Amino acid sequence: MIRSVVEMISPTVDFLVLLYSFALVVSYVLMGGLAFYGLIRYIAKNKSTNYNAIFYSDSLEPSVSVIASCYNESLTIVDCLHSLLTLRYDNYEVIVVNDGSKDNTLEKVCEEFELEKIDYFIHERIPTKQVRGVYKSRNKAYYNLIVVDKENGGKADAMNAGFNISTRLYAVCIDVDSVLAPDALLKLVKPIIESSMSVVASVGGAVHVANGCLLRRGTLVEKKVPANYMVRMQIIEYLRTFLIGRIAFGKINGLMLVSGALGIFRKDLVLEVGGYRTQSIGEDMELIIRIRKYLYEHKMRHRVVYIPEPLLWTEVPSSGTILERQRTRWSRGLIDTLRLHKNVFFNRRYGVLGMVSFPYFVFFEWLAPFVEVLGMIYVALLIFCGMIQWKVYLFLFVFMYLFGVCFSFLGIFLSEMTYPVYNSKKDLMKLYLTSFTEIFFYHPRIVYWALKGNWMYLRGQNKWGDMVRQGFNKQ
Repeated sequence: MIRSVVEMISPTVDFLVLLYSFALVVSYVLMGGLAFYGLIRYIAKNKSTNYNAIFYSDSLEPSVSVIASCYNESLTIVDCLHSLLTLRYDNYEVIVVNDGSKDNTLEKVCEEFELEKIDYFIHERIPTKQVRGVYKSRNKAYYNLIVVDKENGGKADAMNAGFNISTRLYAVCIDVDSVLAPDALLKLVKPIIESSMSVVASVGGAVHVANGCLLRRGTLVEKKVPANYMVRMQIIEYLRTFLIGRIAFGKINGLMLVSGALGIFRKDLVLEVGGYRTQSIGEDMELIIRIRKYLYEHKMRHRVVYIPEPLLWTEVPSSGTILERQRTRWSRGLIDTLRLHKNVFFNRRYGVLGMVSFPYFVFFEWLAPFVEVLGMIYVALLIFCGMIQWKVYLFLFVFMYLFGVCFSFLGIFLSEMTYPVYNSKKDLMKLYLTSFTEIFFYHPRIVYWALKGNWMYLRGQNKWGDMVRQGFNKQ
């Protein structure tokens, strides 16, 4: 009975497997080519850029609010704020929103930066949880620091409170488990200054892993690859994502995600669409799609730009337990966003976003784990029924394995070719060797967590989950 069913479906399944594999390989090859071309063009265009012209020009330098939300971030908050307060930029303010932390985050900030509670008018253009107080420093060195203490409402609600407080034209949204490069704001605003033919709705920057690196008062003084296997694999993931995927989609103006760790937005557009959606788990992607839909529907030429330079360093999960919470949340966020904006799918009205980016995320991000598991079940049935064509399936496995390794190699190579991060050859060798193990020890967990995220979403489990930090210099 089982054999007859397998014989009946085998031609169709074989065709679909080959079609999906071919489409995946072609899309990755195209992304790799676009990324290489885009990176070379970016370097050629920016190698002689004089950022001093922006820094010393009041007319060029747009006003910026740097907004960071924090919840139980006492281990990293002080380093992060020292980094933010020493940025090479003149016309900016730093807004930190304490989202009802249960640890001593607020106390540490108040002590370190000599804060006192003040009366402050808040124009609540986006509804948020109650603000309990606004703090400013008695020390004039920190004149541009504003700390907001509010009831817990989640990251999206905290960021919306930051938008309400903000008095500047643009807003940079970052995570407080991160450290910005000193010239990050200058590089983020450059595409905005240069654009005259279209609206720059948002600019995103490359994010690198800070685990294992040494920081002193918010400044990176040593960069190295840690011994932790989970962290090394995430370094490779980040290089693939930020130096291949984001560059490629940015090149065709198809970005539908700017990392929540680092992105600059036109504040008026954020307010116009109602800020972050507090019910969403993937609030970063959801906001970008909502802003772009608004611009498409109002027939406004626009771009979402990506900068491939390493502008921010962030702490990533170093244990399987914390990484699982992050990845199941990412999976739930992806599903939620795709469901909310399903009318974008293959919709010409939304240009490249609707015809390329959204379908890619549906087929190769959301559906990929299901395809993999169904493929493994199908191969198991073929083996059970004695119908497996070993040469064909071994060739397909080896090809996809080596293709995946080469794709990881490309991410590492592009990083070192353009904006070298790790100076030690030993560190680079660690990353290259780790790439060979991904499919056996790391990728199966990612697939499992993605499937678990889908199951959790169907069951209505939409909580973030606590992201426990180790703090910088302790990896």
